Amino acid sequence: MIVGENMKKSKIFMLLLIMALLSFIYIDDQISNFKINRVELQTEKLDKEIRITQITDFHSNDRVDLGGIIESVRLFDPHFIALTGDIIDFKTVDFSLSYELIERLVETGKPVYFVYGNHEYGNPHFREFVNGIEDRGIEILDENSVGLTIGDNTLMIYGSDFYSTSDGYEKLFSNVDAEYFNILLAHSPNRPIPYLHEEIDLMLSGHTHGGQVRLPIVGGVLSPGEGFFPEYDKGLMKVGDTTLYIDSGLGNSVLPIRLFNPVQISEIVIK
Repeated sequence: MIVGENMKKSKIFMLLLIMALLSFIYIDDQISNFKINRVELQTEKLDKEIRITQITDFHSNDRVDLGGIIESVRLFDPHFIALTGDIIDFKTVDFSLSYELIERLVETGKPVYFVYGNHEYGNPHFREFVNGIEDRGIEILDENSVGLTIGDNTLMIYGSDFYSTSDGYEKLFSNVDAEYFNILLAHSPNRPIPYLHEEIDLMLSGHTHGGQVRLPIVGGVLSPGEGFFPEYDKGLMKVGDTTLYIDSGLGNSVLPIRLFNPVQISEIVIK
């Protein structure tokens, strides 16, 4: 009788151990092996296909394959690269990995536009990091805009500060022209929404990590700034006349855990 009970307990222990091991392998895959999310949009404002690579929320993740990311960018051949914040973590001390990512993106020869996330601001060495990325040739759109001409098409790319105020948005959007295809880069998806200009065609954001843990049908479980079961968590959605796209990012914060939500970059095609 005792032997039978011990055998049953041993089997239960082995089952739990196997389940724990499989969970570890699955989570390691989710936080280490990046996926490419392909997004296709249409507009009447352009007569040429426009390609954008979006990279966000890297958080100095040393588990992902930088070489694979750069090769993916080269193969996709974007017209520009959007870095939508939190390239470092608030606790990052060694910026070398994030600098390497930026250097290798710049080496592709594509324009690289960057907006700050909350983790850049939260890092005690914020100014050192900013000086470092400026020296490496990316353009920081801090409540500023830049025009990019591709063939006969002009894109206007706007960048909001994570802590932009209503006055900041009013100034940023003061010269928005409906003639152009207008893109807003904003780390947080929900913070700019009350101030969005109706002529912003596309907003690219990150910040949410897609909830990090996602559940089938339910979606993201928890997002910074939105709490449990966030409305704006991941993917494409409409906000008034603006298309909002949220990339769930390449890194993690608080805990290295993802579920049904692998780290990723995005390849966005506008036709």
